[in-house]
Amino acid sequence: MITWTISQMQRKADDGFVIHVWYRVDDVDGQYSSVATGECDYTQTGPDFVPYDELTQDMVVGWVKDSLGAEQVAALEANLDAQLDAQKQVALGMPW
Repeated sequence: MITWTISQMQRKADDGFVIHVWYRVDDVDGQYSSVATGECDYTQTGPDFVPYDELTQDMVVGWVKDSLGAEQVAALEANLDAQLDAQKQVALGMPW
């Protein structure tokens, strides 16, 4: 299961506008897991300002995905799935 989370945000002190977001994407399947991290920058343009105390994680994850674009989001998630598949192809242990 793939989960997107926001690990940190940087905002302007005067109005709370978010200017930088750090994100994490986890893919977990039982005992197997893979992770990707990244960052996005934002500039104050347009009338779509949301007050800082009204932001939700889902809202900011949406911003990140929009910033990356559908193709890059799909590629990132496919890469995480491929890492899980690769992990499932090897095993640890001894025959005794």
